Amino acid sequence: LNARALDPGQSVVIEACAGSGKTWLLVSRIVRLLLADVRPSEILAITFTRKAAQEMQARLHEWLHFLAIGSDDEVAQFLRDREVPEERIEAMLPRARSLFESFLSDQPGITISTFHGWFLQLLKRAPLAAGAANGASLVDHVSSLIDEAWDSFAGELQREPEGQLAGSLRWLFERYGLVSTRALLTSFVQKRAEWWAYTRSQPDPVKFALENLHQEMPVAPDADVVGEVFSDSGIGHALTEYADLLEANEVSGDVGRALQLRRASEQADPAGRFDLVWPVLMTGEGTLRARKATKATGKRLGEAGQQRLLSLHAQLGEILQGARALLDEQGVYRLNEAGLSCGARLLERYQSIKRARGVIDYTDVEWQSWLLLSTSDYAEYMQYRLDARYRHILLDEFQDTNPLQWQSLKAWLDASADVQSRPGVFLVGDPKQSIYRFRRAEPRLFDVARAYLNERHGAQALEQNVT
Repeated sequence: LNARALDPGQSVVIEACAGSGKTWLLVSRIVRLLLADVRPSEILAITFTRKAAQEMQARLHEWLHFLAIGSDDEVAQFLRDREVPEERIEAMLPRARSLFESFLSDQPGITISTFHGWFLQLLKRAPLAAGAANGASLVDHVSSLIDEAWDSFAGELQREPEGQLAGSLRWLFERYGLVSTRALLTSFVQKRAEWWAYTRSQPDPVKFALENLHQEMPVAPDADVVGEVFSDSGIGHALTEYADLLEANEVSGDVGRALQLRRASEQADPAGRFDLVWPVLMTGEGTLRARKATKATGKRLGEAGQQRLLSLHAQLGEILQGARALLDEQGVYRLNEAGLSCGARLLERYQSIKRARGVIDYTDVEWQSWLLLSTSDYAEYMQYRLDARYRHILLDEFQDTNPLQWQSLKAWLDASADVQSRPGVFLVGDPKQSIYRFRRAEPRLFDVARAYLNERHGAQALEQNVT
């Protein structure tokens, strides 16, 4: 595996378990690239945390320093451990000893950074007319800004207590409480990049999202599902017959259910009637209550009566479950209607506060970088600059990458492939180790990236399952 992974002429995707030496492989790959006369400035290494980037930089510094001062035998063994062909080791020694000097003196040097650090470099180097960075400073912690946005949002609704937005927030409070509602809307703000990507260029994003949701629903959001169920006289007759059979069964539980069905038939409100009928046939988990033929029931009802009871039980259960599924669809729509409306307004407040303070956060950096590399008038220019500088990309802990980070990188890779200027790619990670899902990391991207790099860059897929 190491021989193929460290071949500087081959793009590689490695799925490696914990403790298998992923960082050793990645830094060793950098050394092999430098030995192959790749200039430090042509290498871009991206990891997930600043601490990991610093550790990678420190290890590379340590290894290159060792190559400069170690004995010939030690340096030869170092190269041998990194799969340099035996017949080339002696001739490679002078080059290995010179790497430390070029690493320290070459300008610009190697780029070892996080995605956010690299994105900030891109924004700062973008044409002024692109308006990417806008001179804003980056903030690490945004909880106080979100709190301020929430206070501003709540204050607005207090001034308009009868407005549609205030009604939506009250609806959320009634069903989920203050804490859960606030957590829901805060999560929307934190995941706004996905919202922007989904509703981009739409004059009314909330209306657009709800219309799309409506089109996929099997029922209209305002349809009277329960009313339509009980408007069928056949259902009423079936429930009456079912209640009669339950009562005739003379089992205490069935007699109680029969009484509840009779109370339900007296309910004028269809929703109230549904709520009484539902637990008669359904369990608390929403599944149909178990009911089967028994000798005792057959004796009390007769075989025909027992079969009729079982048939009505299954028939009515299917009708109720179908109605509940439609009600759940409507509930999802109502939640989105209220949540998206409130979330979008809270997001407006949050963005407005940041603009007034002259600050941006990490999601802003990701979003602006994606726009710059993918859709802006300067995308081609930025892609050309990246092509002109970087010839090799190394990606560490890829399982913690989020969709927007991958889309930004993919925009560059697509452009380089279109002009036959593909950089070498070394990607390493383990989807089973993803720990940053709360920061929108998506471990399934590993498989997506592996398939893409295999198809567009001829990358080999390798696995390392030994610690």
